[in-house]
Amino acid sequence: MKILVTGASGFIGSALAKRLEELGHDVYGLYRYVSDGRYDFYQLAKHRICDIRDRERVDEVIGDILPNTVCHLAAMTAVSYSFIAPIEVSESIYLGTMNVVDACVKYKVKQLVHASTSEFYGKQEEFPVTEEATPRPMSPYAVAKLAAEEYIRYVDRTVGIPYTILRPYNTYNRSNVKKKYFLVERAITQALEEGRIHLYTPEPVRDLLDRDSHVNAYIRCLGNLNAIGEAINIGTGIGWKVGDAVELVARLVGEELGKEIPVSWDMAPDRPYDIHTLVCSNEKAWRLLGWKPLYTLEEGLKIAIREWREVLGL
Repeated sequence: MKILVTGASGFIGSALAKRLEELGHDVYGLYRYVSDGRYDFYQLAKHRICDIRDRERVDEVIGDILPNTVCHLAAMTAVSYSFIAPIEVSESIYLGTMNVVDACVKYKVKQLVHASTSEFYGKQEEFPVTEEATPRPMSPYAVAKLAAEEYIRYVDRTVGIPYTILRPYNTYNRSNVKKKYFLVERAITQALEEGRIHLYTPEPVRDLLDRDSHVNAYIRCLGNLNAIGEAINIGTGIGWKVGDAVELVARLVGEELGKEIPVSWDMAPDRPYDIHTLVCSNEKAWRLLGWKPLYTLEEGLKIAIREWREVLGL
């Protein structure tokens, strides 16, 4: 199968591209250069340079490759940055998705697999959250993701497009892109490099998903008629209090290094837009895709810790 992965230099995009090639697919990557010169963690042989906001260039790339499937992951994904630069983030997500969708329709792509987010749901009151929950986005990033989904559904209603939307929950193990600046990554790298963990608040509850399980959800969608026209949660269905998850990291790293890893907190007060709990129902993913997480949190963290030790040379 000929597959185009937009955002192929990112955390999940690069891992997905690698896995697709291992499975024997003909894989193309689409990405843009960034300020530090990074452009392709996996070093795909077949790639195109393109700003996803450039409509003509997106059309040119998809028209040239003529992929069977487009896995659309390209976006600015830092939720916090969307408060600082809401227009830039919104353009990358919403306008970028419009450009990809319209080109997919024009060139008769057989399946669009679109990366949405658990942030789509925002603040909910009933858990686990099902796909039918009313979205209450709490950031410009989440609003743009909601708008992108609505555009896909609009196009499907009017001219038709074979789409699948995935809403993944908090995914960890960015060792493949060497990015430390997320919850689990900060905990692991602080423990390994500094022998301690110091973070902000232990109270939020998160559904923590390992990278390989996240990638496997995309694989399960490919050519799967059950997935067409569906939005599907991708998560473990288990809520972990941040404090408990971090204590688990401390214990596992301590066992690796043979020493105790102390944990401390700033106890920063919640901000009005902070989301306390994000936990999904993954029943639909199992029913339609036959998907479930590959690892428990402890198993996934052990893999992440081993990979981070290699990356850090420890």
